Amino acid sequence: MREGLYKVDFHTVHGTGCGVVYVTSGKMRGGNSAFAFSGTYTGEGDRIKVKISTERYNADPAFRPLFGTDRITLMLSGRQDGDMVEFEGTALQLPGIAFRAVLARLGD
Repeated sequence: MREGLYKVDFHTVHGTGCGVVYVTSGKMRGGNSAFAFSGTYTGEGDRIKVKISTERYNADPAFRPLFGTDRITLMLSGRQDGDMVEFEGTALQLPGIAFRAVLARLGD
């Protein structure tokens, strides 16, 4: 996966969200208006595996978590196509809910 800053759009059956992540040296860090994202990635060819967790830092109830809980760990697999990466996976805590994300590279 190319290192740099990415815009991320994600969704589950419960709704959609967006944020940013910075990818470097096997680590992913980012967030949005209510949640911080922190995780790791590995890749071989155009295939990528991610383990990333969320943690709420903004108590505003207007920002609802997509899984109904403030802390979640996602296990994702994806494929890179140029400056875009598409991921699918589930949360360890709620494996029956599908999660999809699309990352679009913004820059270094």
